[in-house]
Amino acid sequence: MRSRRHALAVGLALAYSLALLGDQMLYVFLPSNPGAAGIAAASLGLVLSANRIVRLAANSMGGFLSDRLGRRRPYLLGMMLALASTAGYLFSDSLWPLLVCRALWGIAFALLHVGGIAIMLDHSTDADRGRTMGFYQSLLQLGTLVGLVLSGVLTDLLGYRGTLAIYVPLTALGLGIAIWVLREGDVAPPHHATPAAAGAAPLGTLATLRRLDRRLLAPAYVCFATHFEGSGVLAATLGMYLKTLASEPGGGGWLVPVASLTGLLLATRRLAGMIEAPIAGHLLDRFGDRRIVAAAGVLAILAGFVTLAGGRGVALVITGVVLVSVGEGFSQPAVVVWTGDGAPPHLRGVVMGGLSTAGDLGSALGPLVAYALLEAGGLRSAYALGAALALSALLALALVRGGAPLTQRA
Repeated sequence: MRSRRHALAVGLALAYSLALLGDQMLYVFLPSNPGAAGIAAASLGLVLSANRIVRLAANSMGGFLSDRLGRRRPYLLGMMLALASTAGYLFSDSLWPLLVCRALWGIAFALLHVGGIAIMLDHSTDADRGRTMGFYQSLLQLGTLVGLVLSGVLTDLLGYRGTLAIYVPLTALGLGIAIWVLREGDVAPPHHATPAAAGAAPLGTLATLRRLDRRLLAPAYVCFATHFEGSGVLAATLGMYLKTLASEPGGGGWLVPVASLTGLLLATRRLAGMIEAPIAGHLLDRFGDRRIVAAAGVLAILAGFVTLAGGRGVALVITGVVLVSVGEGFSQPAVVVWTGDGAPPHLRGVVMGGLSTAGDLGSALGPLVAYALLEAGGLRSAYALGAALALSALLALALVRGGAPLTQRA
């Protein structure tokens, strides 16, 4: 069973990473070259955000389909939509076709992200759930990191459409890998149990969701808060903060240009996630109580935002970003595993879709709130809000009871 679980993790992570290439290239290339896609700079924010807006509804829909139709078909549908959206980027030369492709990608991402997590949770137990998810998430972060670097190199060499001409067949390869790894009849979880099998009367989806442990709101809030802080506030304002520091008297002698330093620091978030996810998974299985690992991550994020809000200078900015990255690397696997503990096997897709929606909502609101605060009180006020939100997440973790699997609480 362990070898099958590892094969699934590697295959799904590779398929997911290949599907993600087109989306990553847009974030790498379009901010400085929107005309290459036939759009104006004023439309850039809408194009880059459209997929996240769609995901606010698509996450739960994708989870529902995964629970009702089985894991295989919705995941493969996601890969086909990813192929269609990447091909659409190649042939789109104006705003509206590109927006349609971004919406398709939002649906595809929801099916792949939620479906992949549900599959791996299905193939885990209370004893190894942390290590299983840590290994899988580490592979996802590795694929994302490689994709970002590859997109930068290829767009410099081949341009926008030349790179997409390579990414379309690579995404098709990802679809082929997904078809192979999710072989018909070979993806059912080895210990999947329905309510009827457990001796309970089957309930409708909504009725079962109403009976879920309300303590699962705690990891959902932590997921919202950490995404608001990292993917929202920090990612949206870091480049501006470094540019401001570089323009101050005596700030122009940096060895690394502002744009390159911004990219390197943002890449540390992926690198930290890749390195820490297996460590976090081991600690989650060792300690049992998921709150311990989640709280350690949130505490590091709090320290990072306090550093960013209270200090000046590039050294303090680097320290703050590294602390936030380390915190994300521990907190994100913890909330996934904690939520997986409390999700009934036949509703894992819907429940994990809800968790993903909480994170996407935080990622979407973070930049909006940060730039609103920027106008009123400057960047420090935005980072102070990040620190306050991290503190509220710590309080939520302290107040909730029991973050261990049900079998360990019995």
